[in-house]
Amino acid sequence: MHPLHFQSSKEQGINVYRYLPGTQTAVTRHWPGLFQDWPPEPTPFTEYAVNNNNMEEVAVYTGLVWRLTAGLARYAIPTYYREEAAQTLGREPVLVDWEYDIEAEAPHAVRDNGFVPGRSTASSLRPDAWKDVNRAGLFNLSTPRDLVRLLHVVLLDASSEISVFAVAPGPARLKDLVASLSGSSRPSLLSVIRDADVFVDLTIGSDVDYYDAITVASHADLQPRLDALANDFAQRIEVFEGRVDGLTDVAAFLGVVPELSGIDLDAE
Repeated sequence: MHPLHFQSSKEQGINVYRYLPGTQTAVTRHWPGLFQDWPPEPTPFTEYAVNNNNMEEVAVYTGLVWRLTAGLARYAIPTYYREEAAQTLGREPVLVDWEYDIEAEAPHAVRDNGFVPGRSTASSLRPDAWKDVNRAGLFNLSTPRDLVRLLHVVLLDASSEISVFAVAPGPARLKDLVASLSGSSRPSLLSVIRDADVFVDLTIGSDVDYYDAITVASHADLQPRLDALANDFAQRIEVFEGRVDGLTDVAAFLGVVPELSGIDLDAE
């Protein structure tokens, strides 16, 4: 079985694909240096949100999300940490009323709660944020590094979640996306995503009894693309695992992670 095996089903009238690795991570031979002291920045965490708990698989996830959504405009909701995300990215989000919620508290299953009312930190970072505490923040992702920056923020919790809406580029589609995530009526994925749009929910477990899960949804059949990406990542992971013992320091590690993830963090 590929390291990135997705189960497919039809849910809510659309195609849904789930990666549920349980205790088996995509990368199984880890760089020993993750468990040693690091010099000052850059580090595996500052560059890729990789640490000695959420390891190289996070770089694989970042690459998967970015490559799967190529050609589309990407907008993300980092669950709960809206204000911290705004500070990290250096820009304000569009506020919306609904966010997606996945609970991954079993090894090979998730509780898909669909869209739930948005929530955020009533943070001291900005005192007037109190008035919008029950709204989520939708952020534009310009480069993969933006996604890594959101991971820096949400990985504080036992389980963290980022939902990515990859839609047709342009202000009109963004306006419709915001409208579909706003208001008193609970939306569904069927109504939020259209045509060739791709929805990706990335859930990462950090504490015991919390697990990783990737949920992908689209009206289009994404199985061929997911299979191609799985094949490509299997090869990348094999090459990486063959090199880990020869990586002598952080710089060497950071030099090979782009090959593992298949992306340039600063490329659009």
